[in-house]
Order: sequence, then C-alpha cells, then structure tokens
Amino acid sequence: GAPDVAGIRTMMKMFYDRATGEHDMPRYLLLFGDGSYDNTSEDSRNTNFILTYQSPNSLNPTYSFVTDDFFGLLDEQEGGSSGLVDLGVGRLPVKNEAEAATVVNKIYNYHSNDNMGDWRNTICFIGDDEDYNTHMHQADELATYVENNYPGFIISKIYLDAYQQITTSAGERYPDVNEAVNQRINKGALIINYTGHGGESGLAHERIMEINDIINWENDKKLPLFLTATCEFSRFDDYEHTSAGELVLLNPDGGGIALLSTTRLVYSAPNHALNVRFFEFVFEKNQDQEYGRLGDIIRLTKNASGSEVNKRSFTLLADPALLLNYPKYSIKAVAINGRDVSGESDTIRALSKVTVSGLMEDDQGNKLESFNGTLYPSVFDKLSVITTLTNDGGSPFNFSVRNRTLFKGKASVINGEFTFSFIVPKDISYNYGYGKINFYGHDQLTDASGSFAGIVIGGSADSVANDSEGPGIRIFMNDDNFVFGGTTDENPKLLVYVHDSSGINTIGSGIGHDLTAILDDNNMNPIVLNDYYESDKDSYQSGKIVYPLRNLEVGPHKLKVKVWDVYNNSSEDYIEFIVTSSEDFILKNILNYPNPFTTHTSFYFEHNRTGSTLDILIQIFTVSGKLVKTIDRQVIATGYRCGPIDWDGLDDFGSRIGRGVYIYRLKVRTDQGETVEKFEKLVILR
Repeated sequence: GAPDVAGIRTMMKMFYDRATGEHDMPRYLLLFGDGSYDNTSEDSRNTNFILTYQSPNSLNPTYSFVTDDFFGLLDEQEGGSSGLVDLGVGRLPVKNEAEAATVVNKIYNYHSNDNMGDWRNTICFIGDDEDYNTHMHQADELATYVENNYPGFIISKIYLDAYQQITTSAGERYPDVNEAVNQRINKGALIINYTGHGGESGLAHERIMEINDIINWENDKKLPLFLTATCEFSRFDDYEHTSAGELVLLNPDGGGIALLSTTRLVYSAPNHALNVRFFEFVFEKNQDQEYGRLGDIIRLTKNASGSEVNKRSFTLLADPALLLNYPKYSIKAVAINGRDVSGESDTIRALSKVTVSGLMEDDQGNKLESFNGTLYPSVFDKLSVITTLTNDGGSPFNFSVRNRTLFKGKASVINGEFTFSFIVPKDISYNYGYGKINFYGHDQLTDASGSFAGIVIGGSADSVANDSEGPGIRIFMNDDNFVFGGTTDENPKLLVYVHDSSGINTIGSGIGHDLTAILDDNNMNPIVLNDYYESDKDSYQSGKIVYPLRNLEVGPHKLKVKVWDVYNNSSEDYIEFIVTSSEDFILKNILNYPNPFTTHTSFYFEHNRTGSTLDILIQIFTVSGKLVKTIDRQVIATGYRCGPIDWDGLDDFGSRIGRGVYIYRLKVRTDQGETVEKFEKLVILR
C-alpha cells in the first residue's frame, strides 16, 4: 500500500490493544532509519526512510515540531500529539549502510567489560551564560539535585561565565570552555547535560561545541548520554543537512551512545521542567532494584512534564531498550585511620598520612566475597565557591564545586575488601569542613560505585617528616619506547612517569603548584595536568600522567613538565620531539644496536602510524646481494617507536655468518595497505 505515517502507529496500537497483561505489552519501538519533513518527495536526496509525524502548523517556527511520540500515543481518544506516551520510542537517524553499521556497533560494544572505568561515575553539567544567568542557575539546580540525592556520582560543572571570554573577528568566544568540553568528552561521562542556547550546528552563541569538534572526538569506549535543553540541536528531518546532534550519534570513533535532544525551537522554562523530571527518573530503580531503560525513562519524563507541546520537540535518538552503564553494586567506606566511620571519624590534616579501608556490597548490603579487581578512589577537599566573571555584564553568579583533588589512585580489591593510603598535600584549605571520597571499582565482570562524605579536613599535622627533595620525572611521547628527539604525528599523547616518597600534589590550589606542561616556551598558556595524574596501583608514591595533545604543527617541538610533591617540592624535565604529517606513512631513525656486533643485535625504527598493526620484514644481504637472513614480525604499534627486534647473527639455517659489512632492508606494511621500505648497513665482528 501507500506509505502512511499512521501505519506504524496502527500496528503498535494493535499490539497494545491485544495485550492481556504486562508480560505481552509492547514496551519499546525502535525506528531504524532517518526521517524527513517531506514524507512524499521522491527526490533521491530525501531521507524519508521512516516517515515522520509533522505538526499541522509548519510555517510558524515556534509552533512547528516533528515528534516520534505520535507512534506511542495508543489509548483511545489519543493521537496526533495529544495524550500520554504508552511505550518508549527511539530513532536511529541513519541513512545508509555505513551509518547503520556505525550505530549498531556502538550499541553492541557499549556494555563491553573492556569499557569499564570511572567515567561511569561522572555526570557533567554545562550552563550557558545568557539570559541573566538563567541557564547557569538551571544547570546548577540540576547538579545540586544529583549531588544531594545520588552522592556516589562525581559532578563536573562547566559554566561558561566562569571562564574568560575573548573577542575574535568572528565574535565572542570561550576557547577554554571548548577545551574543557572536549577534554570532558574524551575523559568520558555517564551523562552530559547542556542548558542554554544552541542550533543545528552547535551549542551557544560562542560556539563551545561545533561540528568540527564532534567529528574529531575519540571516546569510543566512554560514550555518554547527551541531554541538550536547547533549540534544534538534533533536527534530524532536514534531509539537506546533518545536524550536530545526529553527528554525535553517527561519529564512528566516539561521540555519544544516545541523545535526548531537540528538533525545533523550544523555550527555557518548559525545557528546564522536563530536565528536572528526567533526573527524577534516570537514577530510580524499580521494585526489583533494576534501573529503567532509556525508553522507560523518557516515557515517564514526558508524561510528567505537563501538557505543553514544547516537550514534543524532544526526541530520543537511541535504542529505547538501551540500559545506561550504571555501576551495578555499591562501595562502602568502613574505617579511616583505623576508626570506624559510623562513629566520630578522625580529622584529616595537611601532611598527615591517611589510610582508608572499605568493602564492596550488593543491593542487600552483603559483602561481595567474590569481587577481586581494582578500586579507583578520588579524595576531594571541601567545597569551593566560584564567582563568575560577568563577561556579558550583569550580576555575577556563585556556585560551589569540589575541584581540589587530594588524591586519585588505584588499589587492589581482594575478596570484596580494599585498603589504600596517601599523604594529604600541604596545600589544603586549612579551615575545617567536610571533604568527600568517591569510589569506583570493577573486576572482570562487573563494577560498583559509592562515596563517603563524613570526612573532616583541615589544620596541619602535629609532626611531619622532613622532605626537601622534588619528584623524579621521566617524559615520553605515547609510550615508554620513545627516545629524546624522536618522531610523532600531530596528535601524540604526553606520557610522564613520576615518583616521590611523599606523593604527588594534584590539588590545584591556584598558587603556582599545579602540575604543568609548557609547549615550545609558551609560558603564558601552560597546560594544567592535575586531572590527568593517577597513582599506580597500591601506591601513592608513584604514578603517571597521560595527556592528549592535539593538532600540533609539523616540525620540531620541545615540552617542559613541572611536578610538585605534597610538601611543595618541585622538579622539572623536558623532552624534544619532531612532528611529522600523518598523511604519508614514513619510517625514520632506523638503526640496529649494537653496531658493529659479534653475537647479538636489535633493530629499531620510528614511524607515524601509532595504533596500527604493522607487518615487519627485515632481510639481511651480503654486499653482493645474497639473502642470508629473513626476520618476519607482526606488532601492534602502541607508540611511534618499534623495537627491539632481536637477531642472534645466525642465517636462516642456523649457521654463523662471517665477519664483514652487510646490507639490510626494512619493509613495513600497515593494516591499511601502506608500505614503506628502507635500506641500512650493519657490521659483524668475529
């Protein structure tokens, strides 16, 4: 028959009416395909794969909407856009096989155990700076609700007016906000919530998130749910353009796993009302102690958000049967410095050593005896109050954050129990007040989270050890095979190993004791590394910093790193490296060592295809061209330097080769079919 948007709804109503109880009631509807505002056009560009319900008024921007709720309004006297949604409806706005494969793979891999990490413990709130601080107020109200009711989550706040605004030829911009948002995406979060202005091409008038940002995200193992209380960020039914929201879902290397986002112009007050309802449902469990799936959460959210048509412009771009990656079990602090936390806990003072112990629990409060894995504790100082900068005039806005990290580390969990220690940095705020410990942990099969907010922090220890020596530092690019002056591509990872007998200061006090990197002597724009340091497992005395550098210019660079210990002793070191274009596959710095050699040598080379699988062929020839030895290897390139590839000086038959000069050919092939070969000399001494 003829395509008809009512056909799908009629089918769902048939299932709904035939249901005899909850066991056979339809719960979710997934619309697997893009839609269009033009349901009838046969234009080859039109993406009307799954027809859409369009509002009768399509000329007035404030009354026009497209809604997939139409398919879920199934009771008698309901229809069009009127009524309560009876099932969870989601859409995957894919328009070709490649996009379909991308989204299906993201959904399939989302719950992989390889993706477990403390990013699942973070909720990020972003607030725009317009309209007399309205959006920051709204974002902070949501953040406070989550903090008070679900304290196991770490709250990350990015409020635009707290950052310095600059004027460019293209208008006002917040470069530090762009950086903060991109870093948060790449570090991961369970939910990212935006409140403010936006459009099809990005968020905020200052363009804090644009299409170019979205398509370059590489967070494929840390995919958040995006909720954007803004205008038409995910307008999926314009077949001539792909909206920024759609690209978040369609990014094959990252982006998001789902969006509750808008398709038309919307208003701030009803947006916020819906946003509040969302957070009332998203962390609720049913009588079986199970979280709701996205379709359930959105259905309940919309039904509790009043009768205004504004809510119809919010669409779920996701599989409605998807369950977010909530940590499954609970983590409980038991004792601090040997004192039971149920009583009066010990006060944590500057430069004192602290030992925390605890356990993993199931939903009934029983210890998980079979839990053997890793704990990721984050210990925070007292709340700090930040006053915004009034970049656009008006009144400042004050909000509180826990942005001073006393310790972030890793500890072993054995038979459901854990213990970790650290020394409190000298740079704490010395007034007394309550800090907080957030926990995340996982084993090979499951994970858990929790918090403890009864820890009193302040003052200074009565007696402290004498420590006047700064931390030890070792700097690499991407992995510890890198050598000083080596080669990278334009997007390397800075890797810094540090150790100190007292521990590393990551508190970020703003008094010159941040962990920093200075690129190419640009002292006016230091890279702050505090949030990128993590202690080694079961040690507060050593750890590493991993920081992603982006879009470096081709050519030589130098980078200086400065690190402080908790006693405020500092150390510096630096590294030099050469950035080469990633467009062409290259090999550089090919060598064997030792050379000359007698019985053993090792081959090394540098390349610009980190992350690739490399097929390596080394052939050794006499000067007359006779092949005497072939070495064949396959490696996964975790960095820019390969080696050692060992050779014992014997030929292919196991016989010793005579002394003299030999030629060797290095041939390397990537998993993309790129091939490069180089020739070098070696000398054998007998």
